[in-house]
Amino acid sequence: MRPIRWDEGLRFGNPNLRWGNPSYLLEPGDPGYVIPAPDPAHSPKPKTKKTAMSTNETPRNPKILIALALNIHSGQLSHGASVGLHHHVAAAMDAAIKKITGDPAAPAGSAANKGSQLLYKDCENAAINAVGDLATFSDGPVREWLLAYRKVMAIIHGSKASAAWEAAGFASGSTAVPSSHDKRFALLGAARSYLHNHAPYETTLPREEGPPLEITGDAALVLHTSFQTARTLINTTQATQAECKDPRDADIDALYKEVSQTIGELRGLLTADDPRWEIFGLNIPATPSLPAGITALTVTSAGPGKELLQWPYATRMEMTRLFLQRVGTDADFINVADSRDLEYTLKDLTPGATIKVYAAPHNAAGDGPPSPVVTKVVGA
Repeated sequence: MRPIRWDEGLRFGNPNLRWGNPSYLLEPGDPGYVIPAPDPAHSPKPKTKKTAMSTNETPRNPKILIALALNIHSGQLSHGASVGLHHHVAAAMDAAIKKITGDPAAPAGSAANKGSQLLYKDCENAAINAVGDLATFSDGPVREWLLAYRKVMAIIHGSKASAAWEAAGFASGSTAVPSSHDKRFALLGAARSYLHNHAPYETTLPREEGPPLEITGDAALVLHTSFQTARTLINTTQATQAECKDPRDADIDALYKEVSQTIGELRGLLTADDPRWEIFGLNIPATPSLPAGITALTVTSAGPGKELLQWPYATRMEMTRLFLQRVGTDADFINVADSRDLEYTLKDLTPGATIKVYAAPHNAAGDGPPSPVVTKVVGA
């Protein structure tokens, strides 16, 4: 036995405590010693086996959402009635899908026939093309004319920046043709005004191909007007794109709601281990199956050192694991990204290097059959 102090932190329920003056604690081997019960707070907890569970979450990515909706719709058509779906049936899902992807039965070329996704894509492409057309115009005939205008001004005002160069429209302290499209537009307008007010400075310059270049106020006016038309077209197409985006987004939100609520209704009708979950393109929550295989993978150059990967949706896929091997550098494939989209851009690759890539579908049960391996030389 050993003497104890009151502040040692011993519990009053300890059967080996003897209170008195002095108080003492029985130790193993002392008469009356009792083996204490284990402290519940520190008793080892039984280990439970972790079981993978599929939650069948509704995907946010529009492409995957549409693919899942099509699978669910197929299941609704074949087994909706036998399962007992009443609130979210095939007709409602079909209508929600067609709002986005288009209704083949609607008149050809109509908004209903195209669907809100294609309408938005058309608007987006028009806006992208407008921006590209302005860049081509600015980097082509406009830049060519401004360089010639600069050459004429150098003959008249000398090569050093001055107040005369500023009067001709160039930035303070500079004689350079600007690189930005907006500044080129402004310089064109200033050149038009300057040459109209200094007619003796107007001239023509020969070109290697085509007729001589007219460095006149009228020529600047033609370019300036065309430039303004291109700028206006960008504003118009971008505004139209914004108008197309709102109904497209609303249709995607409506489909998301329909898919989510259909899954919710199925949860009330099917048990967690019911195999009929898979009829709807979903996973069995209690015993999820591996996703179906990714049947193809395309790899295309997306700029120097960049490669765009694209693949189709695989049933029961929750994400895609992407694997890369840089030939001559990596001993094996490396998992470089996990994507919840159907495309991904590999960046910071070495132009001219050879790479191998493949994609593996993944869910709570693990990886499904991977795509074929694609070998490609990285674009320069």
